[in-house]
Amino acid sequence: MAWLSQDPVALEEINSGVDFHAENQKYFSLPSRLVAKVYLFRTIYRGSGWAFSKDPAFSHVSSDPDFWDDLNLKFYRKYKGIDQCHTQWAQCVTERRPIISPLGREWMIYLNEDGKLPWTVLTNYPVQGTGADVVMTARLSLMRRLRLTSARTIMVGTVHDDIRLDCPDEEVDSVVKLCYDVFDDIPKNIERVWGIKVPLQFPGEVFKGRNFRDMEVVPRVNNQH
Repeated sequence: MAWLSQDPVALEEINSGVDFHAENQKYFSLPSRLVAKVYLFRTIYRGSGWAFSKDPAFSHVSSDPDFWDDLNLKFYRKYKGIDQCHTQWAQCVTERRPIISPLGREWMIYLNEDGKLPWTVLTNYPVQGTGADVVMTARLSLMRRLRLTSARTIMVGTVHDDIRLDCPDEEVDSVVKLCYDVFDDIPKNIERVWGIKVPLQFPGEVFKGRNFRDMEVVPRVNNQH
């Protein structure tokens, strides 16, 4: 969403590496980082004050729709570029024009049967669809790098923005570095394939574990920039 909207605040937060969920917890006076994180993801898909007030994930903070409507206004004052982007996408829907991503993917979205804007749909599809293109770029880059080595690691598949690998113990360290290199190179690879400059990095995390339940973060080592 930061990339699609070119929102300067969001871009600066991501590129500077700040913990923007923790910052938003303080900025919006929310009780925890987790609430702030979920709130951000719901708000970039235009969650309404009424919906927040009825959702158990937020109603313990306040069950008053006006509280959440006021907080949403504050959110869009901070992230003005996101608000403007949503408005532009809504205009496309109203004028029966497709929403087009920087990578060329198109979405033709229509008004609801009652003539109202489908806010959740029109704000969700471009983000999720462009995210899928980013993950595809990372997946192909990682597969190519694995094939250039003698590694026995295999790619199991992707789940949303996760790439799942089955990796022998002795290859973990080298594959972890490979994965971090793939994240670092996403903007460069997008520019190489699509000719589009991306104004931000795509920081990623690598997890390891014997199963998907018991996973732990593997941090970069010193020689991984």
